[in-house]
Amino acid sequence: MNKSVAKILTPLVLLTAPIPQLAAYSQATEAYEQKRVGKITVIMENLPRGSTFNQERILSKLRTKEGDPFSQNVFDQDLKTLSEEYDRVEPNIETRGGDVDITLKIWQKPMIRSIVWHGNSKVRTGTLQRELDIEPHTFFNRDEFNLAFNKVKEYYIKKGYFESDIEYKIIPYSDTNEIDIEITIHEGHSGHISKIAFSGLSNKEQSAILELIQTKKYNFFTSWLTGRGTYHEEALEQDKLIIVNYLQNQGYADARVNIQTKEDENGRLEIYINAVKGEKYHFGSIGIQGNELLNQQQIERVMLIKDGSIFSPEKLRDSIQNVKDLYGKDGYIEANINYVLHLSPSEPVYSVDIQIEEGEQFRIGLIRVLGNVSTNKNVILRESLLVPGEVFDSRRLKATQMRLEAIGYFKSVNVYAVKTPDDQELGENYRDVVIEVEETTTGSLSLFGGLSTTDSIFGGIDLAENNFDHRGLTRWWREGFSALRGAGEYAQLKAQIGKKQQTYSLTWMDPYFRDTLWRFGFEASYSKNRLQSDDYDVDIVGGSIFANYPLTNYWTFGTRLRVRNSISHVDKHILNKDAQQERQNSGLIAGLSSSISYDTRDNPFKPHRGVSSYFEIEMGGVRRHDNNPRYFPFGKVSFLNSYYYPLWRKGTVKLRGDFRFLVPFGGAEVEDVALSEKFFLGGDTTVRGYKPYSIGPKFPRNKDGDDSNAPKGGISSMLLSVEYLQNVMKMLDLFVFFDGGTVSEKRFDIPDFRMSYGLGARIELGNRMPFIVGMGFPINPEDKDDVKRFFFSMGAQF
Repeated sequence: MNKSVAKILTPLVLLTAPIPQLAAYSQATEAYEQKRVGKITVIMENLPRGSTFNQERILSKLRTKEGDPFSQNVFDQDLKTLSEEYDRVEPNIETRGGDVDITLKIWQKPMIRSIVWHGNSKVRTGTLQRELDIEPHTFFNRDEFNLAFNKVKEYYIKKGYFESDIEYKIIPYSDTNEIDIEITIHEGHSGHISKIAFSGLSNKEQSAILELIQTKKYNFFTSWLTGRGTYHEEALEQDKLIIVNYLQNQGYADARVNIQTKEDENGRLEIYINAVKGEKYHFGSIGIQGNELLNQQQIERVMLIKDGSIFSPEKLRDSIQNVKDLYGKDGYIEANINYVLHLSPSEPVYSVDIQIEEGEQFRIGLIRVLGNVSTNKNVILRESLLVPGEVFDSRRLKATQMRLEAIGYFKSVNVYAVKTPDDQELGENYRDVVIEVEETTTGSLSLFGGLSTTDSIFGGIDLAENNFDHRGLTRWWREGFSALRGAGEYAQLKAQIGKKQQTYSLTWMDPYFRDTLWRFGFEASYSKNRLQSDDYDVDIVGGSIFANYPLTNYWTFGTRLRVRNSISHVDKHILNKDAQQERQNSGLIAGLSSSISYDTRDNPFKPHRGVSSYFEIEMGGVRRHDNNPRYFPFGKVSFLNSYYYPLWRKGTVKLRGDFRFLVPFGGAEVEDVALSEKFFLGGDTTVRGYKPYSIGPKFPRNKDGDDSNAPKGGISSMLLSVEYLQNVMKMLDLFVFFDGGTVSEKRFDIPDFRMSYGLGARIELGNRMPFIVGMGFPINPEDKDDVKRFFFSMGAQF
């Protein structure tokens, strides 16, 4: 008996079919199940004229085979596989002589012959084509094209063309199974903001609001990079709330804000922000009730609002939180602090009644860690400031969460207290602490490159893991690379290759060595450089073992043992007596140092205030590589200081004073000190306006009378600098400077300073992409060849 089955439709059609049809379909498929598959026929419905197709290629993709038992699940997977390659698949199944015969009608995906853009006058076609990222002469997939087409729409919205209307149509060519795609764009008005105007606000208020809001004026030079200056309706609505919140915190509790947009004569947008501030409110009397453990003065001391102070909802909320924290530091973590505002009927004054329910004192029970998959539990617990059994301190609870967030191992951190199940058995009130984390990636592989006046062009690769586990080195091949994560160690492999320098290094450090506050690590490196001069290069291979200990939040003690083999290669054309001596000074260098540092900077990358000071003493020596090897001891002292002082919110003064001295002793002389140990000044990181490393002693003329002008360094160095940095916008800083420095071959000698002044700019092109450019003007150069007024540096990671 032959039984035909209707075309097998998509799951959506089946789900929306009437119940009797679903039952019939189920019965039909059950009738085919496990029956022998007979003939499978493939028909290509839209084969272009003159073309052929290979049925066997399609049959080879199917798991359903002639002669095998029929399986509906397997056949459904086959249809899904074919639908990914072909535009349309239409199956037909019927039984003949007890076998299941299958006919598959297939339509090829059409080929895109061309993509034509119409109506885009403000955005180039090439830009839009890159956003679409679908090229002609590829197969057309409607779902993929719609996703790509939405990216083009989003691009116009991102650029501020909020009135844009974009649509496309398909022109088919059935004879060749090709299509043309025509995309029509109605761009509408430009979303660039030419003006932001305020009314009802003082100049000070306008300046503060402009810093807070997201909406900015369009800047021809920077907006293409920052994305600022284009209209976004959602951002403007958010800005409206920000302005209202700002005014309310200035005391204008009834403030209202209206924002309108208009188009100027050039088609750009003007934003008009009108504020109706109303009366300025103040706080009246502040009553406190329910406090027995703390007196009135203790509570008032932590509050940000006082009788007669300007009304501010934010300061009121912060004051309540401060009172809660005041109780929380003594274990009263469940204290309830409630307040009620009373408006005076005759004047704009809010009185505040604060009601306190002190609750009971709690101690810390167990500390539970949840959510850590790779990170070891002890790595998390060592960041905790909470100790089981101690009186609870809610401030430490917050500080623990901040510390865990700062280490960068987790996407999210939540530290909170919960009721302890054993509370009654312990006889006291206890609360457990739950540390809940969600891990994130902690490894990075990045390429970097740049240009500078010191090293010309350079580039390299940097592989780092911030949550490394060295014990995984013995089992990663068995457990995978995840075995190398979780112990909280730091490991880095870095290679940098430049025109004048090559450096390869391996670094490892444990920030809590054996669960103590000691940071312990080592570094191994190889470098070959001609940074100081083209007339010689220095090869250095070596390493160091270091450890440091934080004495306080600002003071750190450190120690280091270093060993390095330094070889100087001096070009033949400067082989005078001094150069020969330098070549002989190649040797094995070892040194043991102790240091102490003090750092109060508010930001390690771009400080605005604070002090950074570093003092180090090292005892070491050189064992020369020559026919009569000797050991030449030396001592080294370094005292490096930077002081940052904010003249105002956007202006910072930086004072710098670096002092370095190397003292040969035990019969050693200056001539016995290796080139790699000497000090050099000059260039864009020290005394700007001078060639890199050019300040200080030079090699004398050789026997032929040629002047090599190659710097040879010294054993005494001093650098003084004052710089003023002005922040113009988020990505741009301008600076002026006055630098002075000196290098001498004599012990503790400070000869004439080489001074310069100048100006420059620091441009933050993107994440980790600083570009520094400037001009330095030497005041008293020793030689005109030492001058290099223009300096720049640019680096990037990607």
